[in-house]
Amino acid sequence: MESKENKTENSKKQFNYNFISVILLYVWAIVFIFEAGKIPDMDSKFFPYIVSGIAIVLATILLLSSIFGPRKNETFDFSGTLKSVKFGALLLVYVILISFFGFYVSTPIYLLGSMYALGQRNKKVMLGVAIFTPIAVYLFFEVLLKLNIPSGILI
Repeated sequence: MESKENKTENSKKQFNYNFISVILLYVWAIVFIFEAGKIPDMDSKFFPYIVSGIAIVLATILLLSSIFGPRKNETFDFSGTLKSVKFGALLLVYVILISFFGFYVSTPIYLLGSMYALGQRNKKVMLGVAIFTPIAVYLFFEVLLKLNIPSGILI
């Protein structure tokens, strides 16, 4: 015979955390659409509208699959939370470094630090990625597309 507590636990409807993601995606997309509307050039508005539209479609798919899809009992494991917080802090430091030293100085430092934090110890791989990435960004954005990459206030 089941106890009253087990019946209450089993009959309690599980909250689907995908609904929070859907709401945040909808809010982000709508804000993005309104902010893109402030851009005076029509051609420049096109890409933000496309990105927002894709976000709305994907959020709707997630919503429908959460409502009509199979129910899963998800257990949350917070074992990786500390690593996520560390990477969030590392990313914040990277953004601050970009504002002072620019993209081309800050990116290799960030890439070396993040690869080391992820456990990469092969120095050839680390240096290769840290050197190749800014060069590839320079060639693609500055040479090919003629777009300026942020330079820092100190450099």
